[in-house]
Amino acid sequence: MNGIDRISQRILDDAQAKAAQIIEEARQRARSIKDKKTEEAEKNNQKIHKNNKAKAQERRQRMLGAAELEMRKEVLASKQQMIDEVMEKTKEAIMDMPRGEYGKIVSNMLLESAQGHEEVIFSVSDEGRLDQSLIDKVNKMLKGQGKRGELKLAPERGEFDGGFILRSGGMEINNTFGAILRMNRNHLEARLAEILFGKEG
Repeated sequence: MNGIDRISQRILDDAQAKAAQIIEEARQRARSIKDKKTEEAEKNNQKIHKNNKAKAQERRQRMLGAAELEMRKEVLASKQQMIDEVMEKTKEAIMDMPRGEYGKIVSNMLLESAQGHEEVIFSVSDEGRLDQSLIDKVNKMLKGQGKRGELKLAPERGEFDGGFILRSGGMEINNTFGAILRMNRNHLEARLAEILFGKEG
């Protein structure tokens, strides 16, 4: 389990109770909408029943169908809102981690993605917690893996939320947390939906 998965799981543990509450509130709102539409349909049905029973029944079915659709949309919107909140909280949780824990995640990411000769660009927001000392540690570990272990800290800082960019020969590899979450959004959404809402998600 990599750093992003661990953090996502940590957030999911906190989010499950909230998810259940949000979905229940959505269902209650949807039930209320359906009940109201059903009541309206019944009233209209009674009004025109004498004149055209078939037409009344058809109208009633249309109104109930619209209510069912609105109910499903309400629940789906709430689920999507919860997933968006969890994704955002995951990023916030990463940025709020203690220096040691945060540095360990970034170190592991560097070990997984670096060849050992690149320039590493850290974020402006990580000034003071990601520095040359972390690069030195990672270089030692890279050498232990048989790689070059010649990473260099870039003189400039990037305007992004955490993680890093690897630069080599005019090419850049984006390992910022925002980019990682965006690239894995579909996979994470499916996983979050299953964890938060079960197989119905």
